[in-house]
Amino acid sequence: MRSLLRFTPAPQRTVCVHAARQAKDAASVLKKATVKQAVLDAKPEVKRPPSAFNLFVKDMFPAIKKENQGLAFADVSKKVKEMWLSSPADVRAPYEHEAAKLKSIAAARRAEVKAAEKAKARPPGAYILFVKKNRPAVVAANPNKSVTEVGKLMGALWKQLSPEEQQKYKDEAKTLLSAWKDSRAVPA
Repeated sequence: MRSLLRFTPAPQRTVCVHAARQAKDAASVLKKATVKQAVLDAKPEVKRPPSAFNLFVKDMFPAIKKENQGLAFADVSKKVKEMWLSSPADVRAPYEHEAAKLKSIAAARRAEVKAAEKAKARPPGAYILFVKKNRPAVVAANPNKSVTEVGKLMGALWKQLSPEEQQKYKDEAKTLLSAWKDSRAVPA
């Protein structure tokens, strides 16, 4: 590009630069769209379950709207809200029961998604395995230390370990990593 700009007249130079920028911008937009779609495809969405009131509105709104043809959306919504607030507990109970059931289903689904994401995550390295094993003891021995100070103590303990002891953690990390890679391998 530089050599092209050196030998072209100024008006043509600006056209070349402009064209190059447009091509770069188009490629950037395409790449961002591809990455964004990949992220959306990778994360399954767990929708928030409806509340008891939302279920009530879903049942009652069409009937109230049909009865009051000339009312605006906001006015029909106010009538439904007044019905909900004035309704006795026995009328609300089925909606609350259904909402609780949907909430537990969503919580179970969210737990499944979280477990799947955790299973996909790359396994920890040797130092992190060391920290997971020894941090509770360090925190118990130094209860008034901040998180930063405990981290510094953990780093110092890691450096004090003999190469043989560090190698145990490195071997465990290598085993976990190879198992993770094998689980992600695409069968031929």
